[in-house]
Amino acid sequence: MELEKNSELGSSMARIRNSTGHSMTSLQKISLAITGTMEKFFYRWGFIVATYPYRFIIGCLCCTALCGLGLLNFTLENRPDKLWIPRDSSFAYNTEWLRDNFPSPVRQSHVIITADNVLDPGIMKMLLEIHENVKNISVSDNKRWEDICFRLPITKFDLERRRRRRRSPTNSSRHEYDAFFGSAFEGFDEFDSDFFTSDASTNKEEDGKGFDPMLSLPEDIYCSIIDNLDDACWEINPLELWSYNRTKIENLTQDEIIKVFNTRLISPIFGRVVNYTADLGGKIERNSLGQIIKAESIALKWFVAINQSEVRAGRAVPDMGTGEVADETGLAWETEFIYLMDRITKKMPDGINLYFATGRSFGDISQGLIFDDGLMLVAGFFIMFVYVSTMLGKFNLVEQRPYLSIAGISCVALSVVISYGVGSACFLVYGPVNKILPFLLLGIGVDDMFVIMQCWNNLFPDCLTKPSKLSIPERMGMALKHAGVSITITSLTDIAAFGVGASTILPGLQSFCIYAAIGILAVFLLQTTFFVGWFAIDQKRVEERRNAYFCCIKYRDDEFIPSKFSQRSYAQIFFDEFFSKYLFTPVAKTIVITITLGCLATTIYGNTKLRQEFDPIWFLPEDSHLSQFLEKREVKYPGIGFPGFVVAHQVNWTASFPQMEQFMHDFQESTNVYQFENWYEDFKEYSNKNLGTKIPEKYLAPSKFKRNMGKFLYSPAGSKHRAYFKVAGNFSCGDKLPPVQMVLMPFRFKYFHGPEEHIPGMHAVKALVKNANLTFNENTDGNMFAWSTGFVTWESDELITAELYRSVALSLACVLITIFFLLANLRMCLLCGVCVIFTIINVGGFMFFWGLTINMVSCIDIVLAIGLCVDYASHIGLAFMTCSGSRNSRAKQALRNIGPAVLNGGFSTFISISLLARSQSLAFISFYKIFTIVVGFGLFHGLIFLPVILSILGPDPYPNAFNSSTEYHFDEKGKTVEMQAITNRSIKLEKRSPDDNSINGESLPVHDPLIFDAAIA
Repeated sequence: MELEKNSELGSSMARIRNSTGHSMTSLQKISLAITGTMEKFFYRWGFIVATYPYRFIIGCLCCTALCGLGLLNFTLENRPDKLWIPRDSSFAYNTEWLRDNFPSPVRQSHVIITADNVLDPGIMKMLLEIHENVKNISVSDNKRWEDICFRLPITKFDLERRRRRRRSPTNSSRHEYDAFFGSAFEGFDEFDSDFFTSDASTNKEEDGKGFDPMLSLPEDIYCSIIDNLDDACWEINPLELWSYNRTKIENLTQDEIIKVFNTRLISPIFGRVVNYTADLGGKIERNSLGQIIKAESIALKWFVAINQSEVRAGRAVPDMGTGEVADETGLAWETEFIYLMDRITKKMPDGINLYFATGRSFGDISQGLIFDDGLMLVAGFFIMFVYVSTMLGKFNLVEQRPYLSIAGISCVALSVVISYGVGSACFLVYGPVNKILPFLLLGIGVDDMFVIMQCWNNLFPDCLTKPSKLSIPERMGMALKHAGVSITITSLTDIAAFGVGASTILPGLQSFCIYAAIGILAVFLLQTTFFVGWFAIDQKRVEERRNAYFCCIKYRDDEFIPSKFSQRSYAQIFFDEFFSKYLFTPVAKTIVITITLGCLATTIYGNTKLRQEFDPIWFLPEDSHLSQFLEKREVKYPGIGFPGFVVAHQVNWTASFPQMEQFMHDFQESTNVYQFENWYEDFKEYSNKNLGTKIPEKYLAPSKFKRNMGKFLYSPAGSKHRAYFKVAGNFSCGDKLPPVQMVLMPFRFKYFHGPEEHIPGMHAVKALVKNANLTFNENTDGNMFAWSTGFVTWESDELITAELYRSVALSLACVLITIFFLLANLRMCLLCGVCVIFTIINVGGFMFFWGLTINMVSCIDIVLAIGLCVDYASHIGLAFMTCSGSRNSRAKQALRNIGPAVLNGGFSTFISISLLARSQSLAFISFYKIFTIVVGFGLFHGLIFLPVILSILGPDPYPNAFNSSTEYHFDEKGKTVEMQAITNRSIKLEKRSPDDNSINGESLPVHDPLIFDAAIA
């Protein structure tokens, strides 16, 4: 190397020319200063750690234990509204507000039974068995279904007593009372003896609309009747039409069943008109009369009351799946319900299937996955141990490294503890996607270990046959000096990618990125400390010729001589003698470029077809009872869209009737709304017809509104709306309506087919509500909004594409800027960027071909892909820049020096996530598929495409790139270690002053190759 002094900068900053005559640029000088500083640091760090390994090992364990204390604040979060939409979104705010102000009074449990035809006597008997088994469920304090169910009033009257009272002329009010209930039950008197003597749907009087006892009876008598009505458990089951009478049900014929389901009847349990055809699903067949004669499914429901006294006393517990409050008794009942249905499902005869779900299903399954994931993680660590121990050591009893492999994999386990502990201490929630993190760290974490080991093997390949004159700390410092820069680059790029991802507005994605960034930083620090410490200890064992498994066994020099077979690295042989030999032929280059461009064109097409879709249920196993239930409900009841509410808070109703008239009309006419419970229309008809008002044409005074609404909400026409009104104070029959605080107006969306329909539909409904322009009460925070459980998924779908593009762009920019400053070469930075961009395009295209969509999981995976692809490319790029010679020879040398470590790192990443292929969770399967694509194309572009392009368009080497020239490095003791080229395998030691960094007055650059091969003379 030719040195010439730069008089302007002085001896501390000499101008240097390499053997090719190229001068160093300012950027290269900065890069050399940075990397030189890092190399000095890592040499000293490796030297110190190898000198005092036990101290550093104990220190790492203590730091991990300290960080692990943060797990005391560990918070598991499964609620979709807390994970997949922005914290400041209106939906998140409205959801929390509803939880606080209008908590649901009931929790539901569902069952769907499918068969070739559910209108069959055998199915009816099965429904009866299910009903009786559910009724007999017993939980804490021997409470059964009758004790915890949500109860509805029974409006049925004793018919015989009604007949006797009707014949009595002495009490007109009693006669009117009987007339009301008689009109509701005409045609039902002979229900027991002749079930079908009258069709309850043919007479308007039978609907209860022809007569209103609230207006016809004295108020005190009517309210006394209402207050003393019996109640019954709310269960939606067609067997109520037979009063759950076993004798009748066991003797039913199919014709009788078909006739009941096609006749509008009044329930003998509740006294209300019922029609169970809405609960039939699947393929439905009708006869020539339009009657349903065959259906493939039937739906059942049970409603459990939430103990409001427990809620008010603060003893309610949150459901981990939905976030809704519940009482312990109700949750215990749901647990027993799940056990019962699981047993019944297993005993179903062929051709008949049962699917079920409860309010606690989502939370239970999510928590249960932690145990399943733990078992899968243990298996993953074991497989990784086998692979790492195979690749780190050599096949003999001394140079095999099982305990060092355990130490390296332990770094991953410790980094998981640190990540979870620090994240929990910072109040970060742990969502379903975070379960992927241990597998991710397992794949990425061992890469650093392979690079360190590769550098050691390149520097000191034959420690037993050719003992080194350098101490273990000195050699460890030299190995870490070269490996440290490389693993720092890759770790920084990964941290940068996740750091940018943490800027997302989606809490679940943000939490994962922060946890991942902490974990990658932790595994980097542990590999350079904990692993290096154990490496030094294990190397001492090797050089003392102790058995790899039983360290107490020590071999004499003549007793153990490693075979030539065990000294060969077959991965290195592959790269040296085959891969690098044939890859750079003209034919091979042409084939590589053609394949790359062909894949690029194909996957660009796939990207244009890629759909955007997300559902939090994907985090659940496909074989879980909840996933199966939801899938079957979607198939058998496809017309049912998501339910929702229009929430009106602190509205001045009397001043808003004109606007309400227009809003109700527009909302009901909306093509996005399937069904709407319109209390306003019912009240307007009731009040105008019976109470002499003219709504909305004539203003209704607030006092009259309260009086009329008090009557309406306890009338047959309005009682169904009463549960949706929240008022200030108590409200009972005969009272004026207290000030209305909030009203819920239930509706149901039509069924949407994907984001292209449900996103515009959601916005259309929100716009209708926003433009209602109702008048709110003065000095209140009145508002009106639409809310639906479907909004979680729909708002996520709307945001995820923009978040994906933003995260990818920022991550790519950050990692390329990092590489630019560390590699100090614009062309190399751009070529690495091309590899990354090509890989991302390939990933997107193959996502389409593999049936995947753009969602939260794929967004995380693609951000990960950027960091991972940059790792593969930057290793090769840095090795190429540190070699001199022709482009072809430099590309070959780069592959030989670092290729095995890159291949091992990529393959280990694949191994770490391979077990996810067996997962029943669609989210985890998506992670496996995407990461498989990332690793495959990342390795292809890093180990095949990039070397080929570098052999054609590669930039000039660094000014101090190694060839036959001599390089000088200084150790801690002031010794100058002179290293010659690979072909000249020797290391010479010369005593110099530690402060003297010059030869003949010329300053020496501190940068040297990432990896070089040398042996000890």
